[in-house]
Amino acid sequence: MKKQLLALVVALSTTVSFAATAPQAQGSNPAQGTPFEKAEQLYNQKNYPAAYQEIDRLAKTGNAQAIYNLGFMTELGQGTSKDAKKALRYYEEASNKGYSVATYRLAQIYSIGDLGVAKDAQKSRQYLEKASNAGFDEATVELAVLLIAENKPASDQLALQKLNPLIKQNNYRAMHLKAIYDISQGFKTKNEATVKSGLSTIETLAKKGYVPALMAVGNMMANGNIVPQNLDEAKKIFTALAQENVPQAKESLAAVNKLIAEKAKVPAAKK
Repeated sequence: MKKQLLALVVALSTTVSFAATAPQAQGSNPAQGTPFEKAEQLYNQKNYPAAYQEIDRLAKTGNAQAIYNLGFMTELGQGTSKDAKKALRYYEEASNKGYSVATYRLAQIYSIGDLGVAKDAQKSRQYLEKASNAGFDEATVELAVLLIAENKPASDQLALQKLNPLIKQNNYRAMHLKAIYDISQGFKTKNEATVKSGLSTIETLAKKGYVPALMAVGNMMANGNIVPQNLDEAKKIFTALAQENVPQAKESLAAVNKLIAEKAKVPAAKK
């Protein structure tokens, strides 16, 4: 069960995108805007050639975030020729300059073998650890997923140590992962209170509209393994998520519709 639950977390993991806003320096005036304000405006207007030129200008000053953005736009071929190898070099340069988003992107690249590199779980984990140590929360959560998947008590404890500070900050991904861990452990140790605690967290996150929690609730209602089966409610959840093009929602909706159709074929029990 733990592997199935963790698979859902991984499948809904965060993907990186164009990084428009840099953190404000201490003592800076927000009214003055950021160096990326013009580039962001051009990018949002889909004027990619002009946005790329502006980003390139910033990158030439040594700005790590701009270098990352060059990698992102080069990877997608926005405002420049699509070039996987060149994009990878930009990500590596930005990572070497301490830009954690680029480090996290490299972890993703080596995790699946993207941009022409061979799949390398060890290298991916090294980049995840580097990004996590630099304070990138998404990397910390994914590192915790890997630790929990090792299915060792020491690894579990290390994962929880990494998650706890994020949970105190109301990081939804960290809260969701901890809830899934609690449910899994609760079933393993036959501790009903732990299961209920995990379910309560997921239900709370779902009510707040957190998509992975909604997917989790929908799956639990469809399967009926953790909570009583409720195909109608599962269908409502997956229908709404499918309309928003949430990954796996359409497939889950199709599976629920199939279950509903199969149940309709079964004659009702006579009273």
